[in-house]
Amino acid sequence: MNLLTSAWIPVRKGGAFRHISLKTLLCAEGKYHLSLYRDDMETAALQLLISLVQAAFTPKSNEELYQRVEQPLTEDEYAAVISPLDSWFELNHDETPFMQSLGVKAKGATPIQKLFVGLPEGNNHAFFNPPGEIGAVCPSCAAIALFNQASNCPSFGGGFKANLRGSAPVNTFVAGESLRQTLWLNVLTAGYASRILPNTAAEPRPTWLTTIKAGEKIQAQSIGLLRGLFWQPARLELIGEPRDGVCDSCQSSSNYLYSGFNKEKFVYSIEGMWPHPHSPQIWNLKKDGAIEKRRFISFTTAAPAWTQLNQYLVARSDSIPAPVVEQFKELFSRRALNLYVSGYRNKQAAILMRRHELFSMPEDWGKDDHLGRVISEALNARSLLRRKLYGFAKKVGANIHEDAQQQFDRRSEALIHALLTDMSFKERKQAYRIFRESVVGLARELFEQVTAPYRHSIAGMENYVKFKGSLNAEIAALS
Repeated sequence: MNLLTSAWIPVRKGGAFRHISLKTLLCAEGKYHLSLYRDDMETAALQLLISLVQAAFTPKSNEELYQRVEQPLTEDEYAAVISPLDSWFELNHDETPFMQSLGVKAKGATPIQKLFVGLPEGNNHAFFNPPGEIGAVCPSCAAIALFNQASNCPSFGGGFKANLRGSAPVNTFVAGESLRQTLWLNVLTAGYASRILPNTAAEPRPTWLTTIKAGEKIQAQSIGLLRGLFWQPARLELIGEPRDGVCDSCQSSSNYLYSGFNKEKFVYSIEGMWPHPHSPQIWNLKKDGAIEKRRFISFTTAAPAWTQLNQYLVARSDSIPAPVVEQFKELFSRRALNLYVSGYRNKQAAILMRRHELFSMPEDWGKDDHLGRVISEALNARSLLRRKLYGFAKKVGANIHEDAQQQFDRRSEALIHALLTDMSFKERKQAYRIFRESVVGLARELFEQVTAPYRHSIAGMENYVKFKGSLNAEIAALS
């Protein structure tokens, strides 16, 4: 299977499922949408497609990007561009298979299920599917899972490197009206790409063509755009055979199935931070304003995605959005922003949670930071609720603050989405006021609710009065 020429992209159009080629997707008028049974696999397929289009069809100018968003490529344009790269993206290439290494030495084969994050050996696979469900997969699902494991997931364990962004980075993508439009809205122009990757001498070829040497020390700025987008941190080789069957992942018929892979420990080091186009960054600030501990944003807690929304949207003193979002703000300021946010919450190699959410922003979302200030107020109310309940809990010997915060997180998500919807109307100030009142009301309601069982004692009532007064005073100071 060749990712540039074969029909491997799982889509739906008019309710019908099928696999189409990248050529069909980019050169046809039809509005296709990705279709896989797991949201993280759909996001991985989207990111793989964006990376392919970025690698092969980087627009030379803003005007070219505008044209690509609105009009399909011609078949002649497509053929001319992919010809030099054809052999780079062949999953079963005899010498340089896509994102693999030939001759990997392993004591035994690893089941293909291990490539599907959340389905390894152990007890966390049941979060996604019954154990043993993924036994054999088609080339399409194998390529998507291979890319996802290399780009978005924790490493295989000790002796194996994680992806360029750390163990489980957050991805943010701009959503268009169709899959084709979505791809182009997330492709950087040559000019914008050179801003984040100014080293013109950086190695452009992927790791399965220009291989990493064991023990090598690599400078992040020496990694070119294509090489970084398709960075393979591990040495592994898929195991497949030509036979008829049904893919355990997408349930489609296939005449070639993969049942496992070989992997071997392989270490090297990277100095510096490669500026990945798909992820926002965050850092700590020292007292003198110097930056330290720069990193890609990840889901480190069970807090909902909206709690990091400010970092996804607007550059701040301690964070910057993903370059694809920054470029969209600069080049498509008149468009409303529909933002995909996805990623995993992990504990080392174990996946605790998968996240996939869509935020719909108004057309003038980037003109000022009023929205950011309102979200900050909501975060402050969340923090106040937790701190006051933590203080109350210590006095009465209870553990109630965690449950209250989880309830706040769950119920506040609907308030955020309602705010973003209301922001499309002229009554912007009214939408902000309603949101503030709702968030503050929620914090007060939850404080009353979780402290109620402890107010029957004198000590409980005294501390209830104390911490309620403190909560109200600090909430009043927020506005």
